[in-house]
Amino acid sequence: MKAEIKFTGKSAFETSIRNHKFMMDTQVAAGGDNLGPSPKEMMLASIIGCSGMDVAAILKKNKMDDAYSLVIRGDAEPRKDHPRVFIAIHVTFEATGKNLSAEVLNDAVHQSLTKFCGVSAMVYKVSPIHYSVILNGSEVGKGTADFQI
Repeated sequence: MKAEIKFTGKSAFETSIRNHKFMMDTQVAAGGDNLGPSPKEMMLASIIGCSGMDVAAILKKNKMDDAYSLVIRGDAEPRKDHPRVFIAIHVTFEATGKNLSAEVLNDAVHQSLTKFCGVSAMVYKVSPIHYSVILNGSEVGKGTADFQI
């Protein structure tokens, strides 16, 4: 796995990963030009993206791949002092679908955040990851990431 960034001015970097190019920057209030997400925002997106891919794969394996929607939201609170690591991360998995089982959905999220999601496994000891699972508008589960590595 490789990545490359090239400084383009102020706080901006052109980022290249495989054949994909995008900008990383910071908000105007922090001295950037808001040309793209910040590295910490990318980290948060990586955590929820990794777990989302796990959950979708586990649902498919359990034949829960009929029409459903899955929206995953991450909310992270950085420390006020440097290093500004995340104090805690909360991830909300919100699914809707007639044929989704709360038990299978909860198990998929639990497996992702205790066994499969390598991005979460890399950060959970410094930045605890708490999660909620919502199915068809009702909370059906919650927990905390915990990997045995």
